Amino acid sequence: MYRDEQGVYLSKTLLTALYWIIFLTVSLFFLSGCDRGRGKPDLEGLDPYIEIKRLDRDLFLIDIDSIPLQLPEVKERYGEFLDIFSILIIRIGDPGSPAYPQHLHRFLTDYDIYRVRSEVEKVFPEISEFEAGLETAFKHYMYYFPGYTIPRIYTYISGFNQSVVTAEAILGIGLDKYLGRDHRFYGELQLPGYQRYNMHQDKILSDCMTAWALTEFEFDESTDNLLSHIIYHGKLLYFADAMLPDQHDTLKTGFSPAQLEWCIRNETEMWTYLVENKLLFSTDARTIGRFINEGPFTSEFSRESPAKAALWLGWQIIRSYMDRNREISLEELMLDNDYQEILNKARYRP
Repeated sequence: MYRDEQGVYLSKTLLTALYWIIFLTVSLFFLSGCDRGRGKPDLEGLDPYIEIKRLDRDLFLIDIDSIPLQLPEVKERYGEFLDIFSILIIRIGDPGSPAYPQHLHRFLTDYDIYRVRSEVEKVFPEISEFEAGLETAFKHYMYYFPGYTIPRIYTYISGFNQSVVTAEAILGIGLDKYLGRDHRFYGELQLPGYQRYNMHQDKILSDCMTAWALTEFEFDESTDNLLSHIIYHGKLLYFADAMLPDQHDTLKTGFSPAQLEWCIRNETEMWTYLVENKLLFSTDARTIGRFINEGPFTSEFSRESPAKAALWLGWQIIRSYMDRNREISLEELMLDNDYQEILNKARYRP
């Protein structure tokens, strides 16, 4: 028998039971109240209202003989995105310019653009599937980032210039960059295989969510070394994983199954190479570029490795950090730009 401070006698069995009840209650409180990112999120009642407006279709419905008369309606429907599309994507100038109707006429009647438009219509006769996917992804975004902006979403034909573009409260998708990795247009353009590999519609969701994270949580250039890029891109992959929890890692990373398996098998060797060659704190732009830019592989590692394999290491560092610091929310992670401190607290040991 045991006695508490008030003189009440308790059996050892009852005391043990009370201890575990209190322990489990406190544990559940901290897991649910302080950590929104570890369990399955409750998306009930969250409605991001995703409606994708198809500039790729509406623009080509304009009567080319009366562009000046129909342009105001297009401007009203697409607003700022029409400016972004015209000035920055296809580069035909400001829609408010007197010469704009003539430039738009030239774009709409270009034979190559007509061919692209026809193929986009074949591949994307409707977009309900990835519209639903984006709705689910942004439900997760609303859960983890309450009060943050949900973008207006548009599709367009870029002439193969841009895959995804973002601006304040805007996300645009260039459908002609997702026709399928074996599409003949990409062969005609002589695009290398590593670029074509991710030019298919299943990549749209992860590209959109990663692009949105790049816009909302910008890289802190005050510490511009290889480590900072590795940690930052690791955060982006962790973000994409939270927004798209059911999507395979090959889509989030853009790696082939064989490349992803190579990273898993060689995680220790990659990290050891970076540490032993004192590369983590390199500020040389060319050195950083060799590890973070697109390419067929990472030459410092192996021809079997993917390009950006070091950024996959960043994802593993962030996973370790979040596992060891369970009080940190996803929002706090994405807002934290102390890349060195994140590495320290991750206690990463591959």
